[in-house]
Amino acid sequence: MSTNSSERTVTAGASNPPATASNPLAGANHHVSIKLTHRNFLFWRTQIIPFLRGQELLGFVDGDTPCPPPTVESPPASGGSNSAATTTGPIPNPAYKAWIKQDQLILSLIISSLSDEVMHLAVGKATSREVWESIMAALGNTTRARCLSLLGQFHSLQQGSGSAVEYLGRAQLLVEQLALAGRPVSLDEQNLFVFRSLRPEYRAMASSLTAAGIPVTIPQISDYLQAQDFIHADDYPTGSDGGYPAAPSALYVGRGGRSNGGRGSNDGGRQGQNRGRGGRGGQDRGRGGRNNAPRCQICKAQGHTAVY
Repeated sequence: MSTNSSERTVTAGASNPPATASNPLAGANHHVSIKLTHRNFLFWRTQIIPFLRGQELLGFVDGDTPCPPPTVESPPASGGSNSAATTTGPIPNPAYKAWIKQDQLILSLIISSLSDEVMHLAVGKATSREVWESIMAALGNTTRARCLSLLGQFHSLQQGSGSAVEYLGRAQLLVEQLALAGRPVSLDEQNLFVFRSLRPEYRAMASSLTAAGIPVTIPQISDYLQAQDFIHADDYPTGSDGGYPAAPSALYVGRGGRSNGGRGSNDGGRQGQNRGRGGRGGQDRGRGGRNNAPRCQICKAQGHTAVY
């Protein structure tokens, strides 16, 4: 990728770049690999802005490098000392042609980074700035409804069975989205929402940090939680995802419930067996009753009385 600034900076008197000049956007696909969707605007913006700024091309999309006029006045042509200066009409501005070429390359880069679901934002747009403003208005808007939606997601954020790193990563992403939407979250608010949704084994540490009276950033909280995990690694078994499957008290109650349930099942089985034995005893008693009946002297059948 060329670093020659003359290939990227356009002035009113600049000549057309040579045909063999390298294109500063030739390797853009290696730096902007995320396709923009309705859900990853912040990630997409995080990739594309540093790339454009590094190539000194961000002014094309934010308006700092406006389009030069298509034509310029021709300088007067002076002859000898006795001839009067003559002027001609406007002539094409070479800087305009170079600006259009560079802007269309940036436009192509932005369009190639859009997924199918947001491609409509580029339809009918002629310059990179028009497409950029369309994307910002649709996905980077600062409407009250978007701010309330993000705040609601932050309030309802729960760690659950996930790891501390994953939980704090989601919290940090919401903080960045709120800042982009024009509603920055203070450190006190971040600590409040993050601490109250931690699992019970982290509550003591959260209470200590709150009592200290010094708000901490989310990366600092992550360091504290990782230290807590290291210290108590032998006390709480971790699951396959790096989180704790359940609190120790819940595990204890669960074991007790299963033991009692097992005993109850055994007791019920014993009672059923006893009742079954009782039934067989009654049956035996019934058989005994039939055995005690007198036999017929003629047909030898029990319970039948011969008539003589």
